[in-house]
Amino acid sequence: MRVVWQGDHKLLDESGEKQDFERELKRLGYDPSQFLVVVRREPDVAGPHGLQPIRYKVHVTQLGPDHETLTLSGGQGAWVAPFVQDATNRSRGSSRK
Repeated sequence: MRVVWQGDHKLLDESGEKQDFERELKRLGYDPSQFLVVVRREPDVAGPHGLQPIRYKVHVTQLGPDHETLTLSGGQGAWVAPFVQDATNRSRGSSRK
C-alpha cells in the first residue's frame, strides 16, 4: 500500500518527492500505508527578481492510536531529508511497528 496524499500534493508529482518519501519510509522499516501526508501551498512571495520558487508546508501523520503530526517546510525536496533525520532520531529511543 501507499501513503495517503491529500491537499496540494500534485505539487510533488514532477519532482519525484512522493516516491522519494515512500522509498525512505520502506528503508526505515515503516509501512507507507500507515502515513497520511497533507501538502499545503504557501502564498507566492515576490523577491527582487520576480517570484520565489514554490514553497509549501508538509504535514506528515503516522496513523495509529498514538498518531502525531510532524510539520515540515517544503520546496524542491527540502522536507524529505529532515523527515528522515527526525524518524531516525525517534527510532533510536523507541521501537517501530
